[in-house]
Amino acid sequence: MLRVIGLVLAALVLAAAPAAAQDRLDAAAAALDRATAQPKTETAAVERMAALLKVAPDALRAQRASVRLGWGDFFIAHRIAMRGAHPVDKVFAARRTGTGWTEIADEANVSADALVQDVAIVWPEAAKAAAPPATTAPGAAPPPAATAPTDEPKGFGADGKAAGSAQEDIRDKMIRGGGRSR
Repeated sequence: MLRVIGLVLAALVLAAAPAAAQDRLDAAAAALDRATAQPKTETAAVERMAALLKVAPDALRAQRASVRLGWGDFFIAHRIAMRGAHPVDKVFAARRTGTGWTEIADEANVSADALVQDVAIVWPEAAKAAAPPATTAPGAAPPPAATAPTDEPKGFGADGKAAGSAQEDIRDKMIRGGGRSR
């Protein structure tokens, strides 16, 4: 009985780690969206983004308008594309399928922590919003790594139900470069 309880607790901890990373990326994107809500702060944030992405601010504004994403999601997509050496349109397309930022970043071999740091460069207040939750007490064991393997077969969600395989195929092709470009 104790073994079963231990396995259940371990599964919950392993499932929570990717969710925490997703929450951090979503919080970072939301913080950047809030930071760019005012024209004065939007100008400053877009100029920082443009410098980091090596693209003119007007070009960024035009591209963002065409993809209809908030500044936070737009910037994270660009950073995943740059860090993972993928076309940004493929990252935008992967996001449009409803795939979370952590999963997209993992597929592109990009660290979620690096993405949060990139957002903090553009808007330092975003680092506070995306700060990881308080970890363990001093002297306690560190939390398990987010990349721990699971016994879960690919194509199945945490609830054991089959995931949309067509959606997974589209996302995989887009991230890995096998999908059609627009």
